[in-house]
Amino acid sequence: MTKGINVFLVIMAIAVTSTAQEKNIDLTNSGKDLTSRVENNVVLPVVREKYEYYEVSGSCEKDVQCELNQKCLCWTDGKKYDSITNWKVKWDYGHNRTSQACTTNSFTVTVDIIFHLPKLVRTGNAPQPLVEKWDTFLENLQTHENGHRDRAVEAATDLTRAVKELPPVRTCAELDWEVQELSREHMKKLNREQKEYDAVTNHGKTQGAVFP
Repeated sequence: MTKGINVFLVIMAIAVTSTAQEKNIDLTNSGKDLTSRVENNVVLPVVREKYEYYEVSGSCEKDVQCELNQKCLCWTDGKKYDSITNWKVKWDYGHNRTSQACTTNSFTVTVDIIFHLPKLVRTGNAPQPLVEKWDTFLENLQTHENGHRDRAVEAATDLTRAVKELPPVRTCAELDWEVQELSREHMKKLNREQKEYDAVTNHGKTQGAVFP
């Protein structure tokens, strides 16, 4: 018997999207060394990343900024943002049943990440200084959004470890309840950490994610 739970958390605000590309991520090659924090025999989360873009254009900073302001949407805090990162955390597992106990079997977690970012339409009349400033802004914006991704992946890894450490219980119904409680606890913690990250970085501004 397999049990699964889906959790969907949204970070910032989103603008209209136009194109997308997707890739799978090997955690052993990610920016943070998550593998060193995982015990033996704990399966690392599968992380799938997707990029979606909305286009902006202009021949000067003012024009580009104007388009950013027009295409960004208000989030629940009443403010506008240039990008958003969504993530969905899913976990599935089976039951190892005996006459006296029940434990989890093959607990696996998948983290789907969607980055929504602005994309500058490169035209012949865009001056090089403008293009260079935009490229720096986009790089810093991606750095900020990667921080959100890393926290989601770490939370998924921590949840995997916590479930593996659960002791055997008498019934599989009791086991399911314990897994549910652990998942809620870890996702609530993740939500707090994401908000703290935005507060510390001022939604990426302290990391240089500001245009112009």
